[in-house]
Amino acid sequence: MMNSKKKIMAYAFAGLLIATTLVCCSNAKEGPIGQTETSVKVGAWYFGGWSFPPDTNGHTFHISPTLTTAYLDREPLWGWREDTPGVMEQQINYAAQAGLDFWGFCWYDNTLRPDDAALMDHLNTALDLFMQANNRELLDFFLLSCFPVSSVNWEKVCDRIIAYFNAPNYLRVDGKPVIAFFNTDELLDGLGGVEGVKSALELFREKARKAGHDEVLIGARTFPRPQDPTYQDTYQACGFDFLTTYNNADDGRRNAGSNPFEALLEGDRKSWNGIADHTTLPFLPVVGAGYDMRPWAADHPNLPASDYWYSGVTPEKIAEHLADGIQWVKGRRTKTLGKMVVLYAWNENGEGAWLTPTKSEGTARLDQIKQVIEQEALTNEN
Repeated sequence: MMNSKKKIMAYAFAGLLIATTLVCCSNAKEGPIGQTETSVKVGAWYFGGWSFPPDTNGHTFHISPTLTTAYLDREPLWGWREDTPGVMEQQINYAAQAGLDFWGFCWYDNTLRPDDAALMDHLNTALDLFMQANNRELLDFFLLSCFPVSSVNWEKVCDRIIAYFNAPNYLRVDGKPVIAFFNTDELLDGLGGVEGVKSALELFREKARKAGHDEVLIGARTFPRPQDPTYQDTYQACGFDFLTTYNNADDGRRNAGSNPFEALLEGDRKSWNGIADHTTLPFLPVVGAGYDMRPWAADHPNLPASDYWYSGVTPEKIAEHLADGIQWVKGRRTKTLGKMVVLYAWNENGEGAWLTPTKSEGTARLDQIKQVIEQEALTNEN
């Protein structure tokens, strides 16, 4: 089954036709909500798909008709677009006030498709706005590279990513900048297998050293493989430093159609244990806040879409699951990357996973998350 990020890339490409990130916070900011050095750091994935040029009805591929009508409960307080002046500053404030420590930005390099680069760069507009925001120091950030690469564009990819490491609020663990790659299997194909990836990562590290970053932490997005539990050894052989996932929705699927939110929680736990128990690499676990692609599936029927979704998602259940994830990290300190956990997601509203304040719920999800993070800080103080 096609994973969700591949679907997003498929959506983005179709849209072209239609349209002709041990201590992880930097020294530049204080930890949120009384956070201590022993606290688990909480972040979220950020998908920047809400800035594409609209059609005459105000729609884009991601801001689709069904999403904006039948799923109005998902609309952020500021509306669907993220490139409206002041919206990025609002988002940073909301995230920081809730106790989030960082965002992991889905990042896209377009050098393999120069003809599409100008339009596809809208996927990076949110990151550009974040870098320009006057309150950006409230959050750390790192990159999740989501675009396939090959030997043709690898050096340009390295240079573009490493340039972000100079930002004072770029996410670091033990002083080392963090970068992860989403399309790891495609990375293996595009760079010539294990040995090719190993050489490519060595080149990345060499370029980083020349830019003043002696060590970096390079991650691979993966998923549990119960039939081949040693599969993660492939990434270790490539030279990756840690493993993570983007979401674990497929791992919780019980049946086509509606699945209870509790099944998604089971999928997350399956991922955490199924990956961490079969690798010596540190693991960055992901906590799901939902998954439901029906609006995009309805508007783009010719593109692959999941045949299932999760129902019964509430702010309280998301917060309880985050607390569960935090406890998992605390029990696996030697197995996790920098005592961190990532929420899926800050703004995957089209995929049914969001923390953004909405016109229907207000800040309910962030309010519940804030309580969990505050309790975590109090527990560590005592």
